[in-house]
Amino acid sequence: MNLYSILSKAYDLLDITYFKETGKNPREVIMNMIPNRKITILDLCCGTLSNTITIAKEKPDVKVVGVDLSKDMLRVAKKKLCRHQIRNVYLKCADATKTKMKKQSFDYIIIGLALHESSPQLIKGVLQEAHRLLKEDGNLIVLEWEPPKKLHQIVKFFPLYVGEKLNCKTFHQFYTTDKESYFRKYGFQVEQKEYCNYTIVLSMKKA
Repeated sequence: MNLYSILSKAYDLLDITYFKETGKNPREVIMNMIPNRKITILDLCCGTLSNTITIAKEKPDVKVVGVDLSKDMLRVAKKKLCRHQIRNVYLKCADATKTKMKKQSFDYIIIGLALHESSPQLIKGVLQEAHRLLKEDGNLIVLEWEPPKKLHQIVKFFPLYVGEKLNCKTFHQFYTTDKESYFRKYGFQVEQKEYCNYTIVLSMKKA
């Protein structure tokens, strides 16, 4: 069984473990950044659709396209859609750096908790593809881990930190970098940022 097959069965436990504490829930922050009107959203590296399934359910006018290279993740996502009877989400198995989709075809692109586990070269490819697919007046929304401030949260996050660091040699560098400056290098300007207990949500425009 490969890594993504294992992760697909436990991925949503992140919400229970790290997002249910008192304070801002990053999923809700993303939800509030999305307008309730006819727009097209790309969930890039969508995994099990944790970032967009509630958006699709609560905002039926939006159209969501979920892209991931892992068939195991997409299989779990498809079961979720069937269970909740959601019909405005479309899944595509594809490389996030080469989706083969039409340029400037999305109003919003969401990348949630995916970049930190990628090499710098892969991140570059994903962000270049996001830049290509995003409309000129569109928004890129990125959810990523951010070092917690409170001692009990640092302790609670430590096992995940160790696991991520073992999984990706460049995790610590990305985890601790100034995200605003980082994304500016790839042609995105941060317009809004929201800090949560363990994460940061950035809403960006093309620079």
